[in-house]
Amino acid sequence: MNILLVDDENNSRESVAEFLFELGHQVRQADNAGTAYKYFLETDYPLVITDIRMPGMDGIEFLQRLKGIKDRNVDVIVYTGHGDIDTAVAALRYGAYDYLQKPINVTELALLVEKSAEHQHLLNENSKLSKQFDETLSQATSSIKIELEDYKSAFLKKEGLFNIIGASEQIKQVIETALLFHQDRDIPVIIEGETGTGKELFAKLIHYGDSVIKDPFVDINCAAISPELFESELFGYEAGSFTGGKASGEKGKIALAEKGCLFLDEIGEMPLNLQPKLLRVLQDNTYYRVGGLKKENLEARVVCATNRSLEEMVEENTFRRDLFYRLNVGYIKIPPLRERKQDIPDLAYSFLKRESKKRKRNFTSISEDALDFLINHPWPGNIRQLENTIERAILSANADSLTLQHLNFMNGNPIQQQEQLQAQSMTLHEENFTLPEETLNIDALNSQIVAKALEKFSGNKSKTAKYLGISRNSLYCKINKNSKEG
Repeated sequence: MNILLVDDENNSRESVAEFLFELGHQVRQADNAGTAYKYFLETDYPLVITDIRMPGMDGIEFLQRLKGIKDRNVDVIVYTGHGDIDTAVAALRYGAYDYLQKPINVTELALLVEKSAEHQHLLNENSKLSKQFDETLSQATSSIKIELEDYKSAFLKKEGLFNIIGASEQIKQVIETALLFHQDRDIPVIIEGETGTGKELFAKLIHYGDSVIKDPFVDINCAAISPELFESELFGYEAGSFTGGKASGEKGKIALAEKGCLFLDEIGEMPLNLQPKLLRVLQDNTYYRVGGLKKENLEARVVCATNRSLEEMVEENTFRRDLFYRLNVGYIKIPPLRERKQDIPDLAYSFLKRESKKRKRNFTSISEDALDFLINHPWPGNIRQLENTIERAILSANADSLTLQHLNFMNGNPIQQQEQLQAQSMTLHEENFTLPEETLNIDALNSQIVAKALEKFSGNKSKTAKYLGISRNSLYCKINKNSKEG
């Protein structure tokens, strides 16, 4: 072991140095603390033996300087003259390893040096283990981070958030707005868009953002629940509230959402008589279960979706104005697919890749004329219709490239394309119009008229129905029929 020996008495210092050398240690001598401190900075000395009383810098100050150096493990043994025990004890308080009295007892010195060597060995082993632990921990942390990223990706993929595809400025703006709303969960949000535009997907984006949120996402379709059951479904009910209910009662969707997100899909279909109750919940952040007396707290954020214009419904007195204003703090409108045609190729290829893998098909590309046809199709059913179209084409065929022939089941297939072009080019009047010379596909013509009328009024179904002279329900039936056929 390298030992630094400091003593201003030459004879005593040299005797101790010779004894330590005989024990097998390397010893460097210094006759003052200043020189010894310089030596210590130059070389690693696990053990320093120093006298306390020396001219200039004494042993106590020297000890304090040594202990003040970071990242250096050093044991300091001090020795002093008879009757100076108080000073030696003070040295222990400043971090000395031990002390000896003069004249030096070589047996005690040998035992202390041996103990110091063992102590230094333990410190070095501990340092190595700590370093190995830190490296292992760092590797484990990196591995955990990778696993968490994989889990995050799998989770987001499961929730469909990786399916938001689009390079158009319209969809980029919608994504940016959704992520902005994600950061402030106190505000309710209305998502407006036609059927098939992906409103639920954007509701999940508002909830999850680009991370993994542990709080639940709970949805309720306001159009799929009868008015009689809607209140208990939303608020829950206490035991014995009504005949046919569970004996223990039931939690409502608000309670199930906890601190997550309550997604009210098709909010425009919510029974008019329940709208004031929802308004009160949003205003007070409290509610009662059906048949309950205990006030419950609303902790979830509320996101709504509609394929109808709530503003128009307010004017038609079919949706409460005060509820609309309370919900319409955050607003997102998803553009229909026909207004962002530049996104169609990416969407089509994404569906093609997914379905080809799922169905074990060979499709890897889309022919130029087929892609042009997809881009120019009106898609009244929006992304859902496009997705179903690609899935159906792949399900019924297998090839390297998707061609027009694989899309011949669509309204607007290559066989009927000329007829549709002729139908589109006609200006229709109730009493004055020209029929084509060849046969006319009346269903295809009707589909085109509905699609053109929707496009004319930017997807506004009330105006479209009025323009076509049919009821809103009839229009919905035609749209749904076109969507199923597509």
